[in-house]
Amino acid sequence: MAVDEGSGPASRPAAHPGSRLLRWARELGPAMLSVVVALGSAAFFGTGVALQQRPASNVAGAYAARLGLLARVVGRPLWLAGMAAEIAGFVLQVVALGHGSLLVVQPIITLSLLFTVALATVWSDANVTRADWAAVVAVVIGVSVFLIMASPSAQSDGRAPARAWITTGVVMAGVASAIVAGGLRCSARGRAVLFGLSAGAGDAVVAVITKAFAHDLDLGWTHALRSWTPYVLIGVGLVALLLSQTAYQVGCPTVSLPIITVVEPILSSTLGIAMFGEVIHLGGMRGVVAMVAVVLMASGLVALARSSSAPAEPTAPTVPAAGTLRGRGRPKWG
Repeated sequence: MAVDEGSGPASRPAAHPGSRLLRWARELGPAMLSVVVALGSAAFFGTGVALQQRPASNVAGAYAARLGLLARVVGRPLWLAGMAAEIAGFVLQVVALGHGSLLVVQPIITLSLLFTVALATVWSDANVTRADWAAVVAVVIGVSVFLIMASPSAQSDGRAPARAWITTGVVMAGVASAIVAGGLRCSARGRAVLFGLSAGAGDAVVAVITKAFAHDLDLGWTHALRSWTPYVLIGVGLVALLLSQTAYQVGCPTVSLPIITVVEPILSSTLGIAMFGEVIHLGGMRGVVAMVAVVLMASGLVALARSSSAPAEPTAPTVPAAGTLRGRGRPKWG
């Protein structure tokens, strides 16, 4: 009896990995897919910050809040890998938001703090206690609940009067400058707190300008390029990058990173209310739950700031190592 060579199981063409991934994604459904992709985004975001924190913490303290800090980390492989990871996290975040609600995706993104602290503490050989981890988890839960409770009832279009932009810019620049100036005079823990505050504020301003740029972009690329938003976004983005690298440089990831995670969403929401007219309804139980979330966040941050795992003195060298300015003396991992 003749056997058809094309009818056996072994002769069937193997399914392409991409097609199997697409079929798996369809089986999950939009809601569950957004959760899975958001978790991947959180992992990439957390890994990216940890990768950037490591080389930044090895730069001399003399370069804190100076452009020389960026010049000494941008070219390092670990830092570039961290930036690539953050870009991947952003892409996955966009995909997750395309399939799921903002109320589901954004709280999941806050889990990136867990990945960051875990990797940063392993690489820095920090002695993170169970109490420290409990405080980190408290911060993550507090931020997540606050984002859910304080979500605006209606989305704004990102437009604000010129006077509001100028006032906000002047106030934020003055506050950030004062915080950085105070941080430069503090011990390691004080630096971590103040530089974390300034970095979170910088990220919040970037988020607000990004919303305005997105509005201009909806009107077309020509309109967007003729407006001020893309150029101010680049400038403020560089300042925010410098502030975040300065926070990483201190070498207290369990202090600075949770503060950045808390300040950015709270301040950006506040600016959205003040500038774009966004409305948040916190009546009844929503207000009570939001207040409990704030207390939980604050308690976690205070516990981390007082933790014995945070060094009392800066871990980075106070003066450039010999040969660093000529490109020598870099650490092997950088």
